[in-house]
Amino acid sequence: MKESPKNKLRLKVLKLRDSLSEKEREKKSNQIKNFLFSLPQFKKAKTILFYFDFRSEVKTKKMIEEALKKGKRILLPTTRKESKKLEISLIKNLSHLKPGAYGIMEPTGEDNNTISGKMVDLVIVPGCAFDKNGFRLGYGGGYYDKLLATLKGKIPLVGLAFECQIVRKIPRKSHDIPVDMIITEKRVICS
Repeated sequence: MKESPKNKLRLKVLKLRDSLSEKEREKKSNQIKNFLFSLPQFKKAKTILFYFDFRSEVKTKKMIEEALKKGKRILLPTTRKESKKLEISLIKNLSHLKPGAYGIMEPTGEDNNTISGKMVDLVIVPGCAFDKNGFRLGYGGGYYDKLLATLKGKIPLVGLAFECQIVRKIPRKSHDIPVDMIITEKRVICS
């Protein structure tokens, strides 16, 4: 069976990202946080949909904690494997999270705050790789593509990535939704 261009690229970029040490990821994630928190779109946003970092992704835990302290309303996704969809829930703090599908930290449902995407002012999007046009390569499940398609209005979409995750071109389809900007430890790329 021939490996798809997307899978080849995914494996190549994940290998690069996984090769970063924990200390490097921590330092680079902090630089990314500084760029993110200085964006006018972030400062203006009242309700932000974040993702909780997993494996070697840009670390978002401290970003979420700091955003909560700044009075932002924070939403996190819950994965519904059976429907291959994400539900979004308001969180009050990180103590109401538990490992969910795929081992990713998710709201426990204790707060029972599943809400509509209509309330979102800013979306922080994960990805395996991004190109300079804002197209992203996810992990192959299509969860975020489905979620982003349901959001109404022009909500800024911001991808967080280490510089090693920026590639020349992402293989894409007509339904793929690009992010508006990508933040790395070195720069903010507007697409």
